[in-house]
This record gives sequence, C-alpha cells and structure tokens, in this order.
Amino acid sequence: MESQATNRLVIRIKLPPQAPAAPPARPPLSKLALSLVLVPVAIALGWWGISMFRSEPDSQAQSAPPVPVASEAAPVVTNEPLPQPAAEVPDAPPSPINEVLPGLSRGALNTVRGTIRVTIRVTLDKNGAVLAAATDESGPSRYFERHALEAAKKWTFTPAKSDEQRTMLVRFYVKRSGVTASASSPQ
Repeated sequence: MESQATNRLVIRIKLPPQAPAAPPARPPLSKLALSLVLVPVAIALGWWGISMFRSEPDSQAQSAPPVPVASEAAPVVTNEPLPQPAAEVPDAPPSPINEVLPGLSRGALNTVRGTIRVTIRVTLDKNGAVLAAATDESGPSRYFERHALEAAKKWTFTPAKSDEQRTMLVRFYVKRSGVTASASSPQ
C-alpha cells in the first residue's frame, strides 16, 4: 500500500503582548445631578433679573389713606373785629380724594409680565379737579397708556387756597394681578 501524503497549510501569527486594560471611561453626569446644579442657578438668575428691573415704589407709599375734605361751615356773625392773618400760608401738596383705576380686561392683564408703569401729568384747578392730562411716561403699550390717561382725568384732589394751577404726577402700575396707582408732586 502506498501512503498518502497529506498536505496541510499551517499559518503562524505572532501576537504582540497585551497592553494593560485602560481604566473605564467616566460616565456622563446624570440628568438628576445636572438638574440639581442648573435649577438653583436658574432661580438665582431669575431673582436677580426681577430685582434689577422692578420699578414699583414701596407699598407704604402706595397705600396712603385718602385725606377727608373739610366741608365749609356757615359763617358765624359776631361784632368782634376779625384778627388779621400774619402771612399767607402756602398750600400743602394736593392729596388724592377720588382715585379712579383704569378698567382693563382680564385678557389684557394676562399678557403682562412684570410691572408696566404709566405716568400721567395732570393739571389741577383750585377745587382739585383735573383740568388737563398728558402722558409723561407711556410704558410699552398704547392700550395701557390710553386707559390710564382716561382714568387720570377722573381723579380729584384736595382744594387749594390760591387760584394758581397745580401739577401732579399720577402713576399707574399694571401687573397681571391688577392695577394700583399713586400720586406725587413733580420734581
């Protein structure tokens, strides 16, 4: 019998020695950890932004009680001579007696973000009625300006002793929650 030769192919590959395993990659921050950092930062920035742009005066200045008007009493007739006044006392700054707020729709108030300030300059007669009104600071909306101007024309103030016309500034503060107002002398 004859022997059969088997042909066999042998391939030998020399592998380089293995390098040490690399340390595992650091996992990215979880959403919880990221939100724990970003939420306080967002709150702090929001608070800072609101405090920077707040233009409303203190609530104590807004809530000044109305000054009652003294009604004129009937003159008393006596035979004694009247004492002469030493000097004419200047009028005190006028105080509002009747404050009228603009009638704004709920839909319009819902569009307000922050506080919108509208300032109206009013000219008063001797009796404290508004003779003329003009916009001093309009704010960003013509709608709120128009309603504030109409409301300021309906205000009344304390009467004056002199016949000179007086000027007052009526400020309206429009917020989503409603409208407040205050009056002051121009400076």
